[in-house]
Parts: sequence; C-alpha cells; structure tokens
Amino acid sequence: MEEKPRRIDPATDRAAAAQLLGCPPDEVGYCPRCQGLTHRYGRGAQVICAACRAAETASPD
Repeated sequence: MEEKPRRIDPATDRAAAAQLLGCPPDEVGYCPRCQGLTHRYGRGAQVICAACRAAETASPD
C-alpha cells in the first residue's frame, strides 16, 4: 500500500523543505489550501501541495 503524502509544516526550514521537495530553497512557498510548504515557484512547480492533491483525489465527490 502506498503511503499518502504528508504536509510539510510551514515552520520547517526552507532548505530542509527544498531537499524533501527536490527543488531550490527559493522555489519553496506556501500551499494556498493548507499553508504547508510546497514547490510553489519555478520549473515543475505545483501550487497545491502533494498532501492536498492526494486528499482531493481520495475524496469521493
């Protein structure tokens, strides 16, 4: 079973979050839904964090 993505707390150091996200620290920003950190800017950016995208696809709407 796949582990669902977890929200990166906004108090997390940008360099550590960037390492988790696989992007430079200056491309890290806040998810507009949960305020967690995500690869928000630059090439390959995802404005909505992986945890919110996973929750969206898992919800039976």
